[in-house]
Amino acid sequence: ILLKIEKNTDFKLVQVVIGSKNSSHSNLVEVILGENSNLEHGFISLGDNEASLIANLAITQDIKSNYSLISIHEGWLFSRFEPHIIQTQGKAKTTLKGLQVGNKDQQLSTYSNVIFEGPEGELNQLNKAAAKKNSHILFNGQIEVPRIAQKTQAAQLSRNLILSKRAQIDTKPELKIIADDVRCTHGATVSQLQEEELFYLRSRGIGSDQAYSLLLEGYYKEILSQIPLYSTRWKILNNLLSREIE
Repeated sequence: ILLKIEKNTDFKLVQVVIGSKNSSHSNLVEVILGENSNLEHGFISLGDNEASLIANLAITQDIKSNYSLISIHEGWLFSRFEPHIIQTQGKAKTTLKGLQVGNKDQQLSTYSNVIFEGPEGELNQLNKAAAKKNSHILFNGQIEVPRIAQKTQAAQLSRNLILSKRAQIDTKPELKIIADDVRCTHGATVSQLQEEELFYLRSRGIGSDQAYSLLLEGYYKEILSQIPLYSTRWKILNNLLSREIE
């Protein structure tokens, strides 16, 4: 798919990729954002059984453009998601929010790359993951700030939940900074659901499974509530929660 968004245009796009049985999906979306244009992009991928997914996004942003991506990946035996964003002249804004939910023997990976080729660019990135049973989730987020990209402001955070003793999460936020007048931060956390929070809910008459789901609901909603198409949000959330308590 090649999408060219003209100058001063606002656009919303939601892609939904469904995998079943042993199907295999491979797709590339290339987007060119013109000056002062705005794209709200939702990428929802839901697999099942032994389905696999390879997806690439190639985003080019002109000056003063705004690109927002909400991505969700769940249910694939294997998936690899690679968003690549280039701010060609600076003074653009990029927002990336992603959620990966792994179960059984699934392996889900996200490799993002954001390149600033002009000054005064902005990035706000949050990637969340929840791994259960024997699943393995990977995140690698790379930010490149060359000398020309002075006054860049970039923030990247990876937050992860391990829901099983056998689950694995590998996370690697990465900064490559040559410019000397920037504000860039990155960080990563890996934790479990807090026993204190579960105990608090159970002590107020909420069952163990329901308490577990309520905490995950709050964790997921920070990403799901940003999907551009409102009517799809809670159906996806209910599907995720029902699988978590199986």
